[in-house]
Order: sequence, then structure tokens, then C-alpha cells
Amino acid sequence: MTNREIARTLDHIADILQFQDENPFKVRAYRQAANSIHYLDEDLHYLHEKGRLGEIPGVGPAIRAKIVEMLEKGSLEYYEKMRRQAPAGLLDMLAIPGVGHKTIRLLHQQLGITNREELLQAAQEKRIRLLPGMGSKTEFSIIKGIEMLEQHSQKNTLGFVLPMGQRLLAFLRDMEQVTDAALAGSIRRGRPLVTDIDIVAAAVDEAGVRNKVSHYRELKQITDSQPGHIAGLLQYNIPFEIILLSAEDYCSGLFLATGSKQHLARLFPAGTQHQLDRFQTEADLYASLNLDFIPPELREDQGELEAAAQGRLPRLIERDDLRGDLHCHSGWSDGASQLTELAAAARGLGYSYLAVTDHSRSLAISGGLNEERLAAQGREIDRLNQQWDDFKFLKGTEVDILPDGQLDYEHPVLAKLDIVVASIHTHFRLDKERQTDRIVRAIQNDDVDIIGHLTGRLLNRRPPYELDLERILDAAAQAGVILEINSHPDRLDIDAEVARQARDRGIMIAVNSDAHHQRDLGLIDYGITNARRGWLRKEDVINTRDWSAVTAYLKKNR
Repeated sequence: MTNREIARTLDHIADILQFQDENPFKVRAYRQAANSIHYLDEDLHYLHEKGRLGEIPGVGPAIRAKIVEMLEKGSLEYYEKMRRQAPAGLLDMLAIPGVGHKTIRLLHQQLGITNREELLQAAQEKRIRLLPGMGSKTEFSIIKGIEMLEQHSQKNTLGFVLPMGQRLLAFLRDMEQVTDAALAGSIRRGRPLVTDIDIVAAAVDEAGVRNKVSHYRELKQITDSQPGHIAGLLQYNIPFEIILLSAEDYCSGLFLATGSKQHLARLFPAGTQHQLDRFQTEADLYASLNLDFIPPELREDQGELEAAAQGRLPRLIERDDLRGDLHCHSGWSDGASQLTELAAAARGLGYSYLAVTDHSRSLAISGGLNEERLAAQGREIDRLNQQWDDFKFLKGTEVDILPDGQLDYEHPVLAKLDIVVASIHTHFRLDKERQTDRIVRAIQNDDVDIIGHLTGRLLNRRPPYELDLERILDAAAQAGVILEINSHPDRLDIDAEVARQARDRGIMIAVNSDAHHQRDLGLIDYGITNARRGWLRKEDVINTRDWSAVTAYLKKNR
């Protein structure tokens, strides 16, 4: 079994334990172990051979024994026994946006539902509304959630597919038969959900490229191989396509393969794009059309052509513009890294500050901090900050927004912190008016600096809350509260459209990682891509400023 398979098995065990309403600390232990294994650089087989499994954070003796069994036998008896107790269809139902463990457990116990098909039938027959705590709105959400899942069943998050594409791209670039290569299509445009991996390559020897691709270690199957074209499936059945061109046709081919279809259709009458001249760069290509160069992230026919014709395209934010990160978690709550590890990683990225924003007390499943532990963490931060002249930790919290819009900590606690991120983690199904009121009330609280992952969406898993975004944007603009682009590729929330609307209202944006592991700080790249898709400039993003400038902004708006 691979690291990924073992981590997934431990996650499934945690899911089944939640179905069984087991001790939340036991559930959390399996989640933490799965998380640690997910981020391991070393192969578990190697660690086992060297007797080093005990070094993995969050892996105690009981879970370590289970890992050994999976490594040696390729299976786990404990897991197989648990799967017999909980039908496999229950785990599948977790993929339905907005359906959680408690809901599935109730549906299984009361209606005997064991899979997605039975759930859809029960919702359509209006049997779910008869259960306690359910209603017609729950049935509607389930039906819509299943429809959303089916609609996106062929799409995966950018964070899942991009690393696979980058590895295949590096493989091609290492070939002597390839003089240049780049990712294209929706991946190059940075769309949050993508269907496949498109690569354009300039090849001097197509036969040599085909031969080497056929031996690529992540290749599952080649489905089509013709002159100028290779297509197939990688691991996890991710489709890929490699377009092979001459060096002279490479630039125009990359441009056409990047798209989008709408962007190209506006540029060229039907069919004429294939009559493009040869260009050395895409900037030359756009100049031939009397347009400024349009970055790939903007090529969606959302006003970029008009702006390029008039010289009004923004200078988009770059990764190197960031000076810090204002949302991350440590081992004090549900993070997998200690403060010293986070500091080393942040300094390695060139940051001068990093806000530690562990969960507040009400989020017990995530190890939320009560006031005493928050104060103790603050004392540790003070000690650590004495070590550096060029970097500092910021004392913060990701405080829960309660259902009535109040915050999980009182003012005297929040007033002592450098930064307060307020987020929703429970009661996702409030109606549109109540959910909007909840967030607006938090925005109007003088202690709040940033609203985290505003709409609560989890791509392919949970739709956004029902919100009146106009009211929320108006409130944020009036209060000077910052909205977050959460860089986790499962979230990318706020999305590019809302980010652009916020920018147009003068609302500042924070591009944050929401890191739960030191390596997660690198997820910021996805947030930067999302910000670029939202037409954001350096000056639109608060954490492109040094800490003194951030402090001045916060003081002005508190």
C-alpha cells in the first residue's frame, strides 16, 4: 500500500467512527495520523524498514501497529471489520455537498438508507422531511447536492490535478527530443476545477517522445496516439493530452490550446484561428491584434479584451509581492506543525510575519483553544519572537462566528490579539437572510479584521451558503473589514468573481494559506492564481504590505 492509500484508509476509519458517534478524540487521532502521512516526504515502507514509524507526528502505538499491518499485508483487518459494520455506500454519501456524518447516521438508522441512489429516491419521495430535525429544505439540498456531484463528476480540483500535470511536464522537458513545453487549457488559466491535463510541446523527434511517454511511471493507459497528438489516462484516471508541434508553431499552438473557447471566439471569426501566423511570443501575437498582452488567468471573455484594447489591464499581483500570511494553524489546535516549524517554513518563503490563528474554544473537534490555552500560546509566541530581527509571529485566532453572529471569544480576549479572523464552521444551512445577518453582524464587530472563507464552499463537496453577497460586500466596504481568499484548493473562497466585485468596492483582500501543516504554506500559490483571476493588483491585497502598514490599516478600521 502507498502512503496515499494508507492515509485514505485512516481517514475512512475516522469517518466510520464518526458514523458510530465514537469519542471525538479517537476520531481526531485517526485524522491527525492520516494528515501526517499525507504530508510525509519519505515512503512509509522505508520508515518501517528503518524502525522510524514512531517519528511520524500524531502516530501512537495503536495506529502504528495498524500501519505496520497495512505495509506488511496490504490490508487491515480492523478496517475490513469496520467496513462490514458500515456499508460502503455510507462513505460514498459523504461526497454529497452539504451531507455530513450526523445526517447520514440518522438517515441510515431511521430509513435504512445505505447508498446515494436510495438517498435520492427518499428525497424525491419526500420521506426525509418526516425525520426529526429534517425538512423540505433538507430534501432540496440533498437533491441539489447530488445533482452538483454528478455535474462535476468528471472534474477535479486544481490542487489535485496540477501537481500531476507539473510532473508530466517536467518529464517532457527532460527529454532531449523536446525543446519547449508548457501546461495549457484550464490548468494554465487557473480554473478551480479542471477536467484534464493539456500540455503543448515543441518536439524535434515525435517517435522518441511517444516511446518515452509510453514508459512514464504514472501512465495508466494511452488511448490515442496520432501524428501531433498523444492522449491517455494517468493515475486516478486523470485524462491527459500532449500536443506535439514544431518549434515554429509552438507559440501559436500554446495560445490556442490555452483558450478559453469564449476568449478565442471573440478574437477570431469561426475557423480563422487556425490561420494564425507564427509568433515568437504571445505578447507579439496580441500586439498583432492591437491588444496588450492578456495573462492566461484573464482569458475568460470577462472584459479583458476591451481592457487590453484600451490599455486598462491591471498589473496583476505576483507571488513575490506577499510579505506574510494572516491565517494558519499550529499544533496548538488541529495543525500538524509546531510553531518553530512554521516559522522556518515562513522565513523560507521570504515572509516577515506569520499570523497564528488557531481555532477558538467552541470548535472542540478541531482542538479549539479556551482563553487559558490562547494566553499560553501567546506567551510562547512572545518567547519565540525574541529570536528574530527579520520575522515575527502575530498573535491571532480564527474565532468562530456563532449562529446569532456573536463571536466565540469576548472583546477583552480579542482586543489583546494582533489579528482576528472570523469564520463560520457550523450551522451551514441557515436560510439566506439569517446566514447573511450572521456574517454582517460579525463584520460590524469592531474586533474583527478578516472574514475567513466567506461562502463556506468546498469544491465538489459542499456548495456555498445561501448569502446576499451585495449586503455583505456593502457591510465590508463600510466597516473596512478584509475579505479572505482562502488558498486551499478545496476552497479558493472567495472566488475570483467575488474578489473582483470586492476590489471594485475598495474592499481589501487577504490571500491566506489556512495552513494546517508547514508545507501548506505553499498553497498560497493557488490563492495568488485565484487573485489574478479576480483582476487583483498588489495594492488590493493587504498582506503585500509590511507589518507596520498592516497594523496602521487595522487600527484605522477598528
